[in-house]
Amino acid sequence: MNAGSGGATYDVIVAGGGPAGAAAALRLATIGLQVAMIERSRYERPRIGETLAPSVQPLLHDLQVWDRFRALDPLPSWGTRSLWGDPVPAEHSHLASGYGSGWHVDRRRFDSMLADAAADAGVDHLGGTSATICRFDRGQWSIVCSSGVELRSRFLIDATGRRAGPARALGARRCVLDRLLAIAVQFGGREVSREQFLLIETATDGWWYTAPLPGGTLMAMLMTDADLCRSGRLSTWEAWRERLAATVATASRVGGSATGSVPVVHPAGSLRLVRNDDRRPWLAVGDSSLAVDPVSGSGVTRALRSAAAAAEAIAAMNAGDGARWDPILEYEGARDREGVQFLTERAHFYGAENRYESAFWRRRQHSPIVVAGRAQSVGKHGRSV
Repeated sequence: MNAGSGGATYDVIVAGGGPAGAAAALRLATIGLQVAMIERSRYERPRIGETLAPSVQPLLHDLQVWDRFRALDPLPSWGTRSLWGDPVPAEHSHLASGYGSGWHVDRRRFDSMLADAAADAGVDHLGGTSATICRFDRGQWSIVCSSGVELRSRFLIDATGRRAGPARALGARRCVLDRLLAIAVQFGGREVSREQFLLIETATDGWWYTAPLPGGTLMAMLMTDADLCRSGRLSTWEAWRERLAATVATASRVGGSATGSVPVVHPAGSLRLVRNDDRRPWLAVGDSSLAVDPVSGSGVTRALRSAAAAAEAIAAMNAGDGARWDPILEYEGARDREGVQFLTERAHFYGAENRYESAFWRRRQHSPIVVAGRAQSVGKHGRSV
């Protein structure tokens, strides 16, 4: 179905073409639904989240994109080395995972690959545009795109990431659990074939992450809070490099004479979307629904799993009474349980580092628990916006 010439009607419209959106669109098209996917980019810019856990393998097989994935020539990731809570590096091997390895990928190419697979399955992919108006009337969604095209559908999926634009326009709120940022720099022209591991190292104002990428590039990121980034001017090359020089293993891996790109700041905070009692037929997937701290190392796998769950819920509503609320309730309940599990794991991770008395680490001594879309908070965390 061609939507580019002036609008069309679909079973499902997916706003956002990242891993969660593309995977949901692909699954729904595979079972015979008419799907449109709106993506504001054309995958032309670098994206972060380049290390995939070993558990991504069965998810990619289930989507029938494993061969496409291997054609990207991803680098195997054999494990993690971390200086977290101890100056002596600890090593964790992926060989015990049952899948052999994780993967280091070019996320721009990875996301584009999933979008292409969705298009090949019959999804109408509208790139370079975004949803500007979302209306629901008489059982049908009307989505007006920035390109001027108006689309209609029975079901809507918000896969626009942490900003969750369509969902917030519909009245949903974000329960923001922290203000974590990733300040990223790519170092090119390197030999990384022997560095097929993820390195994590804590510091006073946050923690560092480095990983090799296909094509001889090393990604280095400082994870810190937004206010600490502003006060320390950490998005500037000089301040960022000064913090890097104060590390041990990270500075050694990057190399003292290496030059990189201009630091780019990406949102990396944890949040849960609160939809209240909205019974209209829409769902949020991936980071739009539940965004997690990168320390978990599970962003893409969580995105793909939420896409599968959302597709299952929409398929159930489509096969029965599309106005029934039960599949949405079940989906949201599963995301709540996932959020509680994540926050428990996050508290364990951050609780293992007690060498610093800085604001960054004090803020993570207690964590809110998200239940039924609300933050049950200890202290001042978990502000809704």
